[in-house]
Amino acid sequence: MVKRVIFSPRAIENTKQVILFLKREWSDNSAKKFINILREKISNIKEYPNSYNSLDGREDIKRCVITKQITLYYKVGKNKIDVVTLYDSRQNPDKLKKII
Repeated sequence: MVKRVIFSPRAIENTKQVILFLKREWSDNSAKKFINILREKISNIKEYPNSYNSLDGREDIKRCVITKQITLYYKVGKNKIDVVTLYDSRQNPDKLKKII
């Protein structure tokens, strides 16, 4: 069963920041590639929400690697999937603990 995917305000802002960074530092084409990968991963999550690993110590939160640098964290509900955040893995891991 395909579920609705809802991005939190934090996830929306993080996605915008990643896209702006890619456009500014790399190219519009790099940003488009990221968007396509993100869409593909979201499609996979919608179809198979429990196929991704849980965050260590948090069975309620799943993690999906979008790129080597960006990981998407989400929660699976009865009728929806809540995207909590997109996280740049190059940041201090303690920052993620505060978000999630």
